Amino acid sequence: MLHRIRSVSTLMAVSALCVTGLAGCNLVDQRTFDPRASRPPVPHYPPAPPAPRPVPPLVDIRAGTPDNAWRPALEGAVRRALARKPNVLFVVRVVVPAGPTPEQEALAMRHAVTTDGQAVAAAIVAAGARPEQVEMAAMSDSSMTTGAVRVYVR
Repeated sequence: MLHRIRSVSTLMAVSALCVTGLAGCNLVDQRTFDPRASRPPVPHYPPAPPAPRPVPPLVDIRAGTPDNAWRPALEGAVRRALARKPNVLFVVRVVVPAGPTPEQEALAMRHAVTTDGQAVAAAIVAAGARPEQVEMAAMSDSSMTTGAVRVYVR
C-alpha cells in the first residue's frame, strides 16, 4: 500500500533526494556495452614496406687477396656476364675504410685505385670486355675495417 505523504516539505525532500541520486548515475545507452560506439573509427595504416635489399656484387675481392685467388673467378664471371648481355657495364667500386681525416681517406682511395682497382679493371678487359665497358669509382665506408674491390654489373 502506498502511504500518503502528509506534508509538502516531506514531498520536496524526497524529490530532491531522488533527483540528486539520479544525477549521479550514468544513463544506459550504447556506450554502456561498447565504449567505442558512436566514435569515428581510427584507420589502420600498415607499416612501410622494407627497403629493397642492396644488389650484391658480381665479385667481391678483399684487399690483400693474391691475384691467383681472385683472377680465375673474375674471368669466369666476366665471360658469363658477356655471354648473357654483350653490352654489359662493369662497375668496379673500390671501397676503403674511413680515415681520421678526409685527406687520409683521399690518399687511401688513390692508392687502392692505382693498385687493386686498376688490376681488377685490367683483368676484366683481359677477360673479353671492351675498355669502355668498365667504369671505376672509389668510396670510403666507415663500417669496413679492410679495403675491398667490388664488381657490379648493369
